Amino acid sequence: MKRLGFILVSLLLCVYGTGQEFAIEHVIEKIYGQLMETNESDIDYSDLYDELIAFYENPINLNNTTPDQLAQLRFLSDIQIENFSYYIYKVDSMRTIYELQLVEGMDLFTIQMLLPFVTVGSAHEAAGGWNFRDVMRASRHELILRFDGTFEPKHGYSPDVTPSYLGDPFYTSLKYRLKSSDKLQLGLTAEKDAGEPFYGTYNKGYDSYSGFLQINKLWKFSSIVVGDYRANFGQGLVMQQDMRLGKSSLVTNITTRSQGLKRHASTDEYNFFRGVGATAEFDDFKISAFYSFRQMDADTSGGSFSSFKTDGLHRLPTDFERKRTVNQQVLGGNLTYRHRFFRLGLTATQTWLNTPLDYEPNPYQLYYFRGKSQFAGSLDYLFAWRFFRFFGETAVNDAGGVATLNGLLFAPVSVLNLAVLQRFYSKKYDLFFSNGFGESSRTNNENGVYMGAELKPVRQWKVSAYADLFHASWLAYQVNKPSSGYETLLQVEYMPNRHVEMYGRFRFEQKEKNLKLPDEQPSTLVSDQQKASLRYMIAYQVDHVSFKNVVEWNCVRLGAVDPTFGFLITQDVVYTLPWIDLTLAARYEFFDAPAYENRFYLYERDVPYAFYTPALYGVGNRWYLNVDYKINAQLRVFLRVAQTYYTDNRQQIGTGGETIQGNHRTDFRIHLQWKI
Repeated sequence: MKRLGFILVSLLLCVYGTGQEFAIEHVIEKIYGQLMETNESDIDYSDLYDELIAFYENPINLNNTTPDQLAQLRFLSDIQIENFSYYIYKVDSMRTIYELQLVEGMDLFTIQMLLPFVTVGSAHEAAGGWNFRDVMRASRHELILRFDGTFEPKHGYSPDVTPSYLGDPFYTSLKYRLKSSDKLQLGLTAEKDAGEPFYGTYNKGYDSYSGFLQINKLWKFSSIVVGDYRANFGQGLVMQQDMRLGKSSLVTNITTRSQGLKRHASTDEYNFFRGVGATAEFDDFKISAFYSFRQMDADTSGGSFSSFKTDGLHRLPTDFERKRTVNQQVLGGNLTYRHRFFRLGLTATQTWLNTPLDYEPNPYQLYYFRGKSQFAGSLDYLFAWRFFRFFGETAVNDAGGVATLNGLLFAPVSVLNLAVLQRFYSKKYDLFFSNGFGESSRTNNENGVYMGAELKPVRQWKVSAYADLFHASWLAYQVNKPSSGYETLLQVEYMPNRHVEMYGRFRFEQKEKNLKLPDEQPSTLVSDQQKASLRYMIAYQVDHVSFKNVVEWNCVRLGAVDPTFGFLITQDVVYTLPWIDLTLAARYEFFDAPAYENRFYLYERDVPYAFYTPALYGVGNRWYLNVDYKINAQLRVFLRVAQTYYTDNRQQIGTGGETIQGNHRTDFRIHLQWKI
């Protein structure tokens, strides 16, 4: 008992000794780093940030919560959530938050991230009925203004260029949010990207507008969404519009977390529905239905189109010619039955286009969807009992394609978590909204096996590892034959005390890729590309100042070509002034990546709702400075300046209209946040 008391007191000092505002930013940055730094795809993390801040402002009552609610904290594994539910079942209710140490599988690393988002309250809190007056009385309002720009002039804004960008070189956005606990959310978003005209022949105001209304816990309806929203069901083989948990240092977090219908609150102009949807619950059954009608961007000049325009940019006259040219209608639904030990779900969607989709005749696109109508359906399943979870989804489409994903999570002892996942996506399986676990960003033409393990041998150590083997039975992008590959990761984390944490990571990947010929002609030769990387990170804190260092090295080899080597070193400093609510965060980076394949990805702290993980290649330096100042209880301002300075004798940066003459680029960002 004395040892347990010592541990709990140490945790208390660790979390609250440096101030909660600093703790939440540090925790969010750590979560992003775990999810983003082994993922090279461009993912919108706005919804995740929104959810984390919402839980920070209204912490989850651990005595009155559900596994689905805890799953929204992406760093918790399914086994940890299951073990916590079992612990609450045994003890009836927790008396103190530090009982988390008694839950099997809850290690010190996880508890430190969890504490800002949870609390311990009454196990019998009244849910409260849906009364409009009470809901509005409890509502909070938030207004967010953002203004971005680049100091150096870009080629696209020069009057001597034809065609030149139609608008000014600044990004601006305006967001309004209304929240009332867990009952009501309403939001409006207006955005103009850099280069888009604000007012003139093409636009009358902002280029993009978005809005939503979400009502929760009204009669039998767990959620009703009107306007812009996202849909997520099963393991994402048919419908997954939120971010997916792919391969990361959270090696056993491989199941899809977001379920059902939820508002679309980010500035992403492509990945959402526009219409109406609702989810109703009747005892053990949950029924969801939704309808969407959107006008999508595409080049339909030939009577068909080969792809949607997904970047949301309308800077040139040709961009406006492609704006809202394709009507897309989507009708779908889901029926889920929940039992204490298992869950079954049926999902079906039908999509209609008013203009046919017809890809260019590239061989690897032979089995991609073509036409104006698409149907798909799936069965998803979950069986859970104590330290054992089996889950999966099997789907078919109207082209005869089949996709199946099946996984097993197993914790034989409290210090060991194991995960195995098998997937098979046939070459004929190609859907608009599928987003299943895999090596490719497309849920198509892939089969593989993933194995992950997490070991906590002693309190201060954690070892994580995964291996993923994958195969494509048909041609793929930049691979002119059926291909195979594998990827492995080993990470060791150590936290000697509450002021210091560190990890070492080794990652290796081998996959086949077309060889590049000296004359840049198309090649039919394919060879293995191998990439190995080593990273060491240490973070430590002295009073109100925290430091972080990262050193990374990588090596890339394609075929018999001589390998190329990359090197990165960074220094972070975050200083929280104790007498005013002001935080300064700075980073300096030196990188040497002679080839694009040697590029480095490292998450950068940014203003709220902005996420940047630059691809660093070439030789140069990068720095940024962030200022976070809370003027009063309602108003907060964030400032950011960042510069990349190349020392490899290049004379320009970027391509096309984004070209900058010179060897450096300097960006700034201003973010104002007002809450009442």
